[in-house]
Amino acid sequence: MDRTRITSGTVAIRCVAVLAVLVVAGCRSFDGEKVRAEHAERYPLELAERTEEVLSANQPLDLDACIRIALENNLDVRSSQIQQRIATLERKIAFANFLPVLDVGYMHYEFDPTIALELSDTTLRIDKIRTVTWQANMSIFNPATWFLYAMHKRGAEIAELVTTYTRQVTVLQTTILYFQCLSLEETRQALDSELAAALETERRMESLRQEGLVSAWQADQAKVLVQARRLEYRRTQRELQRARADLLAAMGLSPTAEIVLATQAPLKVPSGALEDWIAEALLGHPHLGIADRNIEIQKEQVKIAVAGFLPQVFGFATYPDSIDDFVDTSGQWIYGLSATMTLFNGFANVNEYKAAKARREESFLQREQASLAIILEVIRAHLMLETIAEQATLAQSVYDVAAGRAAEAEQKWREGLIDSSEMFDLTAQRDKARGQAVAAKCQHQVGIATLLNVMGKTKIDIGEPEHDGTF
Repeated sequence: MDRTRITSGTVAIRCVAVLAVLVVAGCRSFDGEKVRAEHAERYPLELAERTEEVLSANQPLDLDACIRIALENNLDVRSSQIQQRIATLERKIAFANFLPVLDVGYMHYEFDPTIALELSDTTLRIDKIRTVTWQANMSIFNPATWFLYAMHKRGAEIAELVTTYTRQVTVLQTTILYFQCLSLEETRQALDSELAAALETERRMESLRQEGLVSAWQADQAKVLVQARRLEYRRTQRELQRARADLLAAMGLSPTAEIVLATQAPLKVPSGALEDWIAEALLGHPHLGIADRNIEIQKEQVKIAVAGFLPQVFGFATYPDSIDDFVDTSGQWIYGLSATMTLFNGFANVNEYKAAKARREESFLQREQASLAIILEVIRAHLMLETIAEQATLAQSVYDVAAGRAAEAEQKWREGLIDSSEMFDLTAQRDKARGQAVAAKCQHQVGIATLLNVMGKTKIDIGEPEHDGTF
């Protein structure tokens, strides 16, 4: 018996050594430069392929189509959905505290087979012993687990509201970029026509100069006008490319792709007075829903702090068993109750209770701050929308007047009643007024979208596209 050698420790050491070798080998197998190079080569191709698949089935894109694609592919939306799933899983994990925990333990001992154990007239040779232990534990009285589960339920609800708000922000971002692209596209088309007209004017002025009917500086003025139109056209073209790239990125697609946008019925100002808009915002804005649930979480934290003063009771049961026939086990369950209670921990539980009450009070203040902020946002959005609407009306009126004056000036210039300098000045005023009118219409749509967003009424359930509207 003295020469008995238990080798289970040696086996454990060997297993740990093998695992360490595998871990080290796995760390050494990582090649950062290779991984980065492979991703840099693969990602643009995969992104371009996905973009082609999405755009080929949806072109031309109206606002609803852009929003649908963005809600499906936007990385922020997808990330918030993952966080929502994680919160749901954490709630399920917290629920597991109410269920029994079943464990099984296995122990394996190996002995030197050459060693014999002499018992009376029998020689017993034991080379190994295998034992199995069945164990069950269950929380019987542990109030903290109840409140912890309630906290995770509120956390899952907050994650859902965060996903909703992320989708609303994505819709707002997509809407702003969509109307910006339409505005720049309309401006670019107008500049294209103006550039063609400027080239024709340049040709006429050069002919008149050759005939001696106009001076050289007047002909040069026409050339300068062409240069200005061409420069403005190229600048607008670059801005349009940037806006389209931003729109594609917001939709989760490749910014280098080409898209064709279709006009859609413009957004409408919500009905009701300012007081009605504020009431709707206080009822439906996701931020306030999150604040409500954060208050409930802090209330549960106070309850958990109170539970720290109470005992915790657990039940347990253990059954020993063996796989080997020569080992005789008791065949009896060992069960009972265990309880713990904190008597003194340096007043940590007392101070934790006070801190939990303070955090609960702070959560109420945070909700008040969020409510005031939303009221202010609605008021600002309302006032800004009124200003933008008036500016859009004025800009359109200015353009109508400027267009009429420019048309009349062009007619008089052809009849020789005014000189080219006056005609060019009026044409420039018309072009400037047109750009301001287009920008004002875009800003008006953006103002409506912003108001809907601060009211928490941004539409995230988009139906079939409509192509019969006008911007």
